[in-house]
Amino acid sequence: MDQRGLVSSLFDLTFDHMITPRIQRVLYALMLVMAAVIGLGAMVTVGGMLGKIGGLFVGVPVGGLAFLLLAMYFRVMMEIMIVVFKAVEYLREIAAATRGGANG
Repeated sequence: MDQRGLVSSLFDLTFDHMITPRIQRVLYALMLVMAAVIGLGAMVTVGGMLGKIGGLFVGVPVGGLAFLLLAMYFRVMMEIMIVVFKAVEYLREIAAATRGGANG
C-alpha cells in the first residue's frame, strides 16, 4: 500500500486508502475532551439541583463517574475500530501472499 497524503486519501472514492488509522489519536483525544465536558456538565447540573453541600457530595462523584464511564466507552470503541482496521490490513497481506504464491 503506497503512502498517500491525508488530503488525497480523504478524496479517495475507492476507499482503498483509509484515513481513520492515521487520525485515531486525535479522535480519541477529542472524545476524552468531550467526556470531560459532559462530566463537568453533569457535576454542575446535579450541583445546581441539590445546592452547595449536596452538589459537593453528590455532584462531584456523579461527574467523575460520568467521565470515567464515557472514557471507558470511547476507549473500547476506539479499540474495536483499531481491531477492524488491523484485520483488514492482515487480510490484504494474506490475499497478496496467496496471489503471489499461486502465480509463483
